[in-house]
Amino acid sequence: MRIVFMMTVAFSMVMAEPTMVKDPKTSLIWEDTLHTTEQKVTYSEAQAYCETLTLGSFDNWRIPTLTELFTIVDYTRYKPAALKEFKHVDNNTLYWSSTAYAKSSTEYWGVVFKDGSTDDSSETYVRYVRCVRDIK
Repeated sequence: MRIVFMMTVAFSMVMAEPTMVKDPKTSLIWEDTLHTTEQKVTYSEAQAYCETLTLGSFDNWRIPTLTELFTIVDYTRYKPAALKEFKHVDNNTLYWSSTAYAKSSTEYWGVVFKDGSTDDSSETYVRYVRCVRDIK
C-alpha cells in the first residue's frame, strides 16, 4: 500500500503544472503560470496583480526591471527567445518591466519574447506580466 501511495505522489508531482522557475545565475524566482500568456493587463493592473500574487507560500512578488527581464532572454532561441525552462511564453506581445521610459512618465519598457527585443508602452495599454521575486 505504501508503494502505491508513493507512486501516486511521484506521478502527481511529475504531472503538476510548474508555477515557478528559479534562475540559478541571478537567484531570482519567476512566475510561470498560464496567467503569463492568457491575461493582458495595464501597468497598474500588473502592479496590483504582482503585489497580491501568492505562489507556493510566497507573496513577495513584483514587476521585474528591464535588466531582470533580459536575464531570461535566450538570444540563441526564437519564438520564444526565452530560457527553455519557461513553459508559458507569448511570442508576440510585450511583457511589462518596472523600468520607466525616460521620455515619458506614463510609459514603461518591456521585452517581446519572440526575439528578445525591447519597446516602450503606455501604461494604459494591455500587455502581459511575468512577476518575479528575490530568493530571500
